[in-house]
Amino acid sequence: MNILKKPKIWLIIIALMHLFLGVIGGYITNGGNIDELSVMIYLGITSIYLLYVAFMTKGQTQARMAVVLCAPVVVWFVIGLIMKLDFLGVPVAEMPSSLLPLTLWSLPVLTGITNWNSE
Repeated sequence: MNILKKPKIWLIIIALMHLFLGVIGGYITNGGNIDELSVMIYLGITSIYLLYVAFMTKGQTQARMAVVLCAPVVVWFVIGLIMKLDFLGVPVAEMPSSLLPLTLWSLPVLTGITNWNSE
């Protein structure tokens, strides 16, 4: 149970989901459409940032970086839900399908906040 209270595990889960569902799944779904290549590259770069924080930092630095990287995404989901925003023709946060991503992005924020002053 203690492992679930560490930002590292959540950062790895989000990074892998972002990589496999966002980049590889997006590429397969779009049939290799070059028009959305920039979005897939951005999703891949986000995965690299998350993996960097998960494997190259620890303790207080990792907790704070988890909050800094993931909190804006949670805010983006909430704003997208309230304003009914679209991203590439797909709703940003359509309930109930966005509960899983919203929860997964919130977990590193919560664990990061609880470990903010750890060392």
